[in-house]
Amino acid sequence: MSAALDLATALWSARTEGGVVPREAAEGLVSVDAAYGVQREITYLAAQPRVGWKVGTTSIAAQRLLGTDSPATAPMFADHCFESPVEVAVFADQDASIESEFAFRFVRDLPPRKTSYDRDEVLSAVAAVFPAIEVVGCRFEGGFDNLGAVRLVADMVANTEWVKGRERADWRGMDLIGHPVRLYRDGEPVAEGIGANALGDPLTVLEWTANHLSAFGDGIKAGEVVSTGTCTGVTPIAPDETFVADFGELGRIEVRFVRKA
Repeated sequence: MSAALDLATALWSARTEGGVVPREAAEGLVSVDAAYGVQREITYLAAQPRVGWKVGTTSIAAQRLLGTDSPATAPMFADHCFESPVEVAVFADQDASIESEFAFRFVRDLPPRKTSYDRDEVLSAVAAVFPAIEVVGCRFEGGFDNLGAVRLVADMVANTEWVKGRERADWRGMDLIGHPVRLYRDGEPVAEGIGANALGDPLTVLEWTANHLSAFGDGIKAGEVVSTGTCTGVTPIAPDETFVADFGELGRIEVRFVRKA
């Protein structure tokens, strides 16, 4: 097997069966582009329908934690996506955390092309906005601290599970930049933020994502979602805790966590 396939196999095994992968296993990856190659191998191994795309490290807090300075994408798979309220099982050794995010469903394809998509083109393809919680985890030993862009991208930008709320079609004209989001653990507030924490504006994340995926030959398909990155930072979770992300008029997301055997 190639080095990329070896690493992809190890990371996918850790994601589905538990455990962690030594950091030196990624030393052969010389660039972020090579790390996206590992993602493609994992996508093949997963053999699941793609629900859409997560976008990570769109906030300063996440970039500082992970030791990177730009956003990154990874596909999300059907078996790891749920609707709120839901119970989610996590491995105890993979730094499980959650992020509260704005997500969008697309109604029209944005295929790869040579010219860039402008903001109006991207937004015209969006059907609905909805609240989401992404569960993230690190399959490399040592956890998230100074993980670096190459390992982060290879590990599917830490995507583990994803939970969506109710869609809202009449989102145009809403102030998503200033929209407040509050996160509660077992009824107690633990974090808060606004839409601006995701690259200044969740809609800017959509524009960036459409052009990033186009450049990599992927694109966004009608029916897929894009989850635009955390507004409330990265909050560690533990089994037997229940989290609620309150997006005000856009609704609430509820997730209870249990330990995965």
